[in-house]
Amino acid sequence: MQISKTLTILGVTAGLAAIVPAAQSAHAKTTANPVPHALQGTWYGKYSDGTTGKSAVKYRLTKYTFKQGAAKATSQNYQAITFYDNVDKYANTKDSNYLFKVANKVNKHGYWKLTLINVNSPLYFKKVQHNGKTALKMCSYLNSDSKKAQINYYYQKSE
Repeated sequence: MQISKTLTILGVTAGLAAIVPAAQSAHAKTTANPVPHALQGTWYGKYSDGTTGKSAVKYRLTKYTFKQGAAKATSQNYQAITFYDNVDKYANTKDSNYLFKVANKVNKHGYWKLTLINVNSPLYFKKVQHNGKTALKMCSYLNSDSKKAQINYYYQKSE
């Protein structure tokens, strides 16, 4: 009787030992979420941080990248910076300063949360109607103590 209990326990333990690492590795590959299709595209507008004035900027969101830079080639206020979704394709090859993650669903206010991993700095995006046009509304907080959100709107250029 004692031998059969021991063999049963060893069998269950061996089975779990084989299953758990496989489940963990499968989960590790699916942790990244792509940028939602509604947010994808090229968006133009003026960014204001509340202290330095407004600067013309362009955001380009694709399935796995988030690029920000100057809206005009002549503007030298901002150099284009590309951030990469934290997927296997980029996580192992890109500097962690340039990785972000996307929430798996919208928050209770309808915003998608994109978090820059290295600084744990979230940006909130939502596609809205503003001034009669489709716009990308971005909310950010200047610091973690501030309860006041910085709101900016970006528009797609009409063809």
